[in-house]
Amino acid sequence: MNRDASATMVVAVDPSPAGSTAFREALRLAAAIEARVVAVSVTPKYEGNLNRWAIENAEEELSRPFRQCLEEARRMSVGTHVALKTEHQVGAPVECIVDTAVREGATLVVIGYPVRSYMERIILGQTAERIVGLCPCDVLMVPEGAKVDVRRILVGVDGSRYSVEAGKRALELASLFGGEVHGLTVLDVPVDRSLLYGVMDEARHKHFFALETLSQEGGLRGVKVVTAMREGNPYETIVGYGEENDIDLIVLGSFGRTAVVRFLLGSVVERVAAISLRPTLVVKGATAGGNTGS
Repeated sequence: MNRDASATMVVAVDPSPAGSTAFREALRLAAAIEARVVAVSVTPKYEGNLNRWAIENAEEELSRPFRQCLEEARRMSVGTHVALKTEHQVGAPVECIVDTAVREGATLVVIGYPVRSYMERIILGQTAERIVGLCPCDVLMVPEGAKVDVRRILVGVDGSRYSVEAGKRALELASLFGGEVHGLTVLDVPVDRSLLYGVMDEARHKHFFALETLSQEGGLRGVKVVTAMREGNPYETIVGYGEENDIDLIVLGSFGRTAVVRFLLGSVVERVAAISLRPTLVVKGATAGGNTGS
């Protein structure tokens, strides 16, 4: 998310408060980095027989609230000087959002998270996981009612090239907006392996080196970097650290454009986003006009 007038953000909007939050924050971010915004609202395709409900123009009626939220988006953009394009589509939301991101050469996709129960958020996280896994670019997940800020950015570090890309993105944002970066590595070594001689020390050494690299890179960019190493469950530790340190944005690295999203030692991106009340940015690797490495 560099300041680049050619950058394009795709934001998923729907009639829910979460959809409104996502667009509001996408608009704020786009104004700050001088990006254009493509707002897409998708009416889920109804596979049943609408005639049995005796509804005239059934598809039009089903689409009405989705078109209305695009009208609201246009009203919200007035006076912001953000170039806005709106699209209404009918189909599978995940596929439509991903296809739009590919077609528009998006550098960022923004989606909203509703306030729901823990189990509902976990289920919703599986939908978000599909979007993250299939999108060709970074994905920003914004909880309902939240604001995207970058004063304190938490990035998960494990030494993989995916977390290295996440660290770079976190430093870019901190440098651009004058924030600070917290680098956190989580040791999640199974008990049976931790008892083996040298296994835990080796893990600590590997992750310490990754944190030191992040800190040194921050120094070169003039960004304050705070580092921490903890043991425990990765996603619970990440979310807990965010709460303890008043983190504004969580940044995680992911594999490339595949159907599987993984972070640190397990698939926890969707779990972090599901239980955290803070916006989560999932970095898909170096982005340039929507292209990403795998």
